[in-house]
Amino acid sequence: MDIATMDRQTRAIIGSTIGRDFQWVTFTGVLSNLVTLYIISQGTEALLATSALVISTAIFVFLAGNNQMDQFKNWIADMDEQDAASHSGQFAKAAPFGFWKAIYSLCFIAVALSQLYELWG
Repeated sequence: MDIATMDRQTRAIIGSTIGRDFQWVTFTGVLSNLVTLYIISQGTEALLATSALVISTAIFVFLAGNNQMDQFKNWIADMDEQDAASHSGQFAKAAPFGFWKAIYSLCFIAVALSQLYELWG
């Protein structure tokens, strides 16, 4: 196998890994929010501990999710000419990462704020 083919395979593996990691971050955030939502709906007395879980989940998802999106953006910026000239490459280079990061963050922040409101409101 020549070096160019190995480089393309390595790039594909890295892209897949970045996507998988982003999915795990999102899954962890959603699962944690579902657990805290269940705890809140059961009428918990542990307001401070539940609030800490809600806030730490929001911070984790915000930092880790945005980091993975930045990593993916950097991975796209490092495309070679052949990948960049493909339809997928052109689509990826035009992707609105700032918008995606804002929407992703706002969704998890809104969930965290609504859970905190239910706890303390």
